[in-house]
Amino acid sequence: MTAVAAMRLRRPRWRDPRLLVGIVLVLLSVAGGMLLVSRLAATTPVLVARNDIVVGDTLDPADFVTAEVRLGEQAAAYVGSPDQVPDGAVAVQTVRAGELLPVSSVGQGDGVQLRPVVIEVDEAVAASVAPGAQVELWSTPADAGTTDRAPASLLVDGAVVRSVDEGSSLGMRSMSVEVLVPVEAVAPVLEALAAEDRVDVIAVPGARGVTP
Repeated sequence: MTAVAAMRLRRPRWRDPRLLVGIVLVLLSVAGGMLLVSRLAATTPVLVARNDIVVGDTLDPADFVTAEVRLGEQAAAYVGSPDQVPDGAVAVQTVRAGELLPVSSVGQGDGVQLRPVVIEVDEAVAASVAPGAQVELWSTPADAGTTDRAPASLLVDGAVVRSVDEGSSLGMRSMSVEVLVPVEAVAPVLEALAAEDRVDVIAVPGARGVTP
């Protein structure tokens, strides 16, 4: 009679290397998942602008509030406290009210290659011509005549609105727009104003304040 060898299943032993490796891998996976979740849930203090801040404005701690925000790996890209803003620092990019203050927006005055120019306007400007908006300056010669096809030329294609003065409701004071223009464009703009040419401030749809 042929003896049939019975196959027996051996119970795993705790000292089995394969079992130990499997346990270690499971523990590492769980620990990694918990670490990832904790990082995603962690918040970071960051400065948030109270009001619109335009290129060239001095960065005053009073212009910001501190908020706890989940930034993850992007935390280093934003300013976390007023102590990180050097004395005399200015904005080199436009920061809207309610936006976080990026580190890249903090600079010194000598790094801003824009100069303020006040443009008197005869007609109301578009609502989008507001502080921080990117605009174009177009000039129409004063001696262009009264035809509907008076020539116009682009003076500046990368200006930033600093402020808007709506003038007097009684018409005693005209509307004016203070714009920041690149240094190389200051002379043409001043020449157009001195010649009493018409200078129009045109908003660029969808654009933001430029970086000098």
